Amino acid sequence: MANAQTQDIRYCGQWKMEQAFFNAHPEQRSIAEQANARLEWETQNFTDFNRDELIVIPVVFHVIHYNGPENISDEQVYSGIEVMNRDYRLQNPDADDIISEFEDIAADTEIEFRLAQIDPQGNCHTGINRIVSPLTYDGGGEVKDLIQWPRNSYLNIWVVEDANGAAGYSLYPGSVNGAQGAGNDGIVVAHDYTGNIGTSNNYRSRTLTHEAGHWMNLRHLWGNSNSPGDPDNCDMDDQVADTPLSSGWTSCNLDGSTCGSLDNVQNYMEYSYCGRMFSDGQRTRMRAAMYSGTAQRNQLWTPQNLEETGVSLDPILCEARFSASRRTICVGDTIQFFDNSYHGGSGWAWDFGDGNSSDDEDPLHSFDEPGIYDVTLTVSNGTNEVSLTEAGYVQVLNSDGMTLPFTENFEAEELDENWFMVDVSNDGDGWEITSAAGYTGDQSLRILNWSNNTEFNRDQLVSQAIDMSEAELIQVTYKWAFSYKGNNEDEDDTDDRLKVYASPDCGDTWSLRRMHRGFTDLPSAPPHPFLFTPNGQDEWNSYVLDIPYSQFYTQNFRLMFEFESRLGNNIFLDDINITAYTASDLLEMESGAGVDFQVYPNPARNEATVSFSTRLVYSGMDIELLDLTGRILWSQRQLNIAPGQHLVELPINQWSAGTYMVAVNLDGRRFTKQLVIQ
Repeated sequence: MANAQTQDIRYCGQWKMEQAFFNAHPEQRSIAEQANARLEWETQNFTDFNRDELIVIPVVFHVIHYNGPENISDEQVYSGIEVMNRDYRLQNPDADDIISEFEDIAADTEIEFRLAQIDPQGNCHTGINRIVSPLTYDGGGEVKDLIQWPRNSYLNIWVVEDANGAAGYSLYPGSVNGAQGAGNDGIVVAHDYTGNIGTSNNYRSRTLTHEAGHWMNLRHLWGNSNSPGDPDNCDMDDQVADTPLSSGWTSCNLDGSTCGSLDNVQNYMEYSYCGRMFSDGQRTRMRAAMYSGTAQRNQLWTPQNLEETGVSLDPILCEARFSASRRTICVGDTIQFFDNSYHGGSGWAWDFGDGNSSDDEDPLHSFDEPGIYDVTLTVSNGTNEVSLTEAGYVQVLNSDGMTLPFTENFEAEELDENWFMVDVSNDGDGWEITSAAGYTGDQSLRILNWSNNTEFNRDQLVSQAIDMSEAELIQVTYKWAFSYKGNNEDEDDTDDRLKVYASPDCGDTWSLRRMHRGFTDLPSAPPHPFLFTPNGQDEWNSYVLDIPYSQFYTQNFRLMFEFESRLGNNIFLDDINITAYTASDLLEMESGAGVDFQVYPNPARNEATVSFSTRLVYSGMDIELLDLTGRILWSQRQLNIAPGQHLVELPINQWSAGTYMVAVNLDGRRFTKQLVIQ
């Protein structure tokens, strides 16, 4: 077993969060003292006459997430339940590793945890809720206010990104006794300490086992503190007779003896991260808590509650559900479909809307024609049958959906079929066409970020598939406008982010190619104390993104712009140009070919125009008027030169008659014409 100190791990937050609860609710201290004293008396006088009676605890998981990895899969939740049950029933495979000095007291607690099948309103349910909230990044007591099922019917478990800095925490039954404590009852656990798959692993999988022990009145083996290793802990006890006094372990020293006798380092209530067992005495203490009315524990496992929460019933097939590995693909791509119906389906009939079907539980299917397809799943268990049709569930794209070179200035009334908008955070807002501002026209895309109150909102603009198989260089140009909130650069600065991704495989994988950050190059205008709208072209930024990597030169290239809000101001996006350069195009660029450059009229009297057209994209252009000595009399710089014709007026009325030179510099390539002014 690896030494816990060599791992990047966190520990239990029980003691810290209990003190925070008492500090926030001082009146609860005396209530807890009385409840703990009563429960301790009940525990010390408890006789488990029904020793073989199985205590079944209905469980509901609340996955609090912000569309990140903390939104763990159902399968990872199931693994969390499985690990708890194997540990509490002494069915863990590593129980064989328990050292001989303690193997005789290793206990099957006769306690099981089962995912609820019925919600508090009597509806069939998965036992898993998913709530989008930035509180997942804090994981303090406030997260419990988002959702909580009655604690006398369910053990509530909240899965979060950060459990207030701990791996997890739970309060003792006595601490949450009474009405005030009810709202703080349950377990909060970090997602990467939940179960043994997905974002977690077997090494961190015992956190729920440990925290459920606190929830059933077990202390740490070194007593009621959070200071493992302190020699003074030898003067405290965990109130369990068969677990020797210990100062506490954060490493797995099986020969450890800190208080004059061999320590039970493999106990789940240590911090050693090599837990293998509960003792007989701990079994008795937990069962005493579950027989007690303290914090309503005895109401959880009555036959009536087990039936009302569905955990004593056979699997209830009540709703068809499914998901897919992807919902937007290109022609010929494959999708993995998953049956998420509940509960206990044994037969499946899939209809993919393209004339094909499957009777597999989780089938793979490829689509050979572009289009939008309805998908239907019918599930049966031999007695009942449920069905679900999701209209327009799959979109299949042509690989040549966008013609190159592609230019988008958002001047249409609605976003056309070349783009998809994705509201990742499901907040109802996102990219929208607006006539409030535009760089070259009257319109652009905008996100009204000023009024956003939720940090880390993400909104995406995703392109159709583009055939880049002949490319030797992909170039993307775009313009945006963004400003801080506030009156100066030091007030309310936010690290909002505009990200540009590319995908070589129709969106199956995405690669970040550029990120503009609020602390660096995202702001294009001075801070605005009100809703920001750019006032002219000088309040816009532009960028030329080159993608010179062969892995992106595929038939199924896609582009994505993502804005991640950190509570800043509005953002605008305009003038997206996408070009693929072939090998011959690059040769033309090197030789200066592909540019049609004219100056007219010539000779000129009062006005003259520089006209040039190009099939290529250039990051910058300089136009200069020079006298015959080479002295620059006038110049103008432009950025992000798109394919097409460009006209620039020369202010020749400022100069006397004579012969001059007009020069155009495009990314280091220089073109000149002689101009006669009369």
